[in-house]
Amino acid sequence: MIPNTAQALADVFEFRVKENAQLAFVPAGEIAQCGEKQQIFFATLISAMANGQGGNIFVGVAAARKIAKQITPIQNENALEFLHIVCKTAIFPEIPNISIEKIAVSETDYIIGIHIPQSAKAPHLSSNYHYYKRVETKQVLMEEYEIRNAYERGNRSEVELYSVLNTNGLPIMAGGKFNAINFYPRFSVKNTSACVERFFKVEISLPSALVNANFDSLQNHFSRFENGSSIFSIFHKTPLFQHELATVAEAHIIVNAQNYNTFAEGEIALTLFFSNGTHTRTYRCKELLLYKNKQIEYADFTVEQAVIENASQQSALPL
Repeated sequence: MIPNTAQALADVFEFRVKENAQLAFVPAGEIAQCGEKQQIFFATLISAMANGQGGNIFVGVAAARKIAKQITPIQNENALEFLHIVCKTAIFPEIPNISIEKIAVSETDYIIGIHIPQSAKAPHLSSNYHYYKRVETKQVLMEEYEIRNAYERGNRSEVELYSVLNTNGLPIMAGGKFNAINFYPRFSVKNTSACVERFFKVEISLPSALVNANFDSLQNHFSRFENGSSIFSIFHKTPLFQHELATVAEAHIIVNAQNYNTFAEGEIALTLFFSNGTHTRTYRCKELLLYKNKQIEYADFTVEQAVIENASQQSALPL
């Protein structure tokens, strides 16, 4: 989602971003006055976005063919306060965490940016006693089943595979090159909903040739081997509260010259199972696990003397 900043506004013009279900341009003339007509207009637009995926509104931007065409600075000195009042008194229930800010476009002129998060309190009723959704660039009435689904959305948990941390390696050096590099990636999830998630499971698939089988904190969750990978299943039996971030596992991955090909071609796959669905994310090992923020190449490693001698012996054998 586009942020509510001056840089975001500049990007909208530079990259000719079109209006859509999550982005609206409103010329300053729409807020030249603070009357009932303007109240209904903004309550309808803002509530429609909150009932969907959320979005951003730039008030003071005129569009042509859905593309931002011109900045029209706001002249009404009461505009900002009026929009705050609309959000507090003309939309029911009030939308949590909405942001309404001035964005300077010169030393004296400004427009207003409104950032609307997807709301866990949806559906939101506009001041004209209707529920709206945003379809492309228009506000249309919600169907009965959509209103019912929006009420249920606030009662459903949503958990995401959030991040992988500690992805820069710790090397063992010899002669200016790597003997091996140790990685200790931590896998975390986040509850992004307004509901508590009581129970979930994460399956982690790692190339078996890279895994330290003596690293008990992960090995204790070993489930099975599958197509050259080791699968670990981690059951999280304590509640994950609203917007809480939790680390579910830490692995120990060792990369050296002998398993480099597996590292270069291998993948780490994460699958999250929770009460309302599943999520899967896949990472290329070489792209995820870095040294000083750079990808590791085979030439960065030392090759053990035994390997060199074996290769020499093989080349000396008679044909």
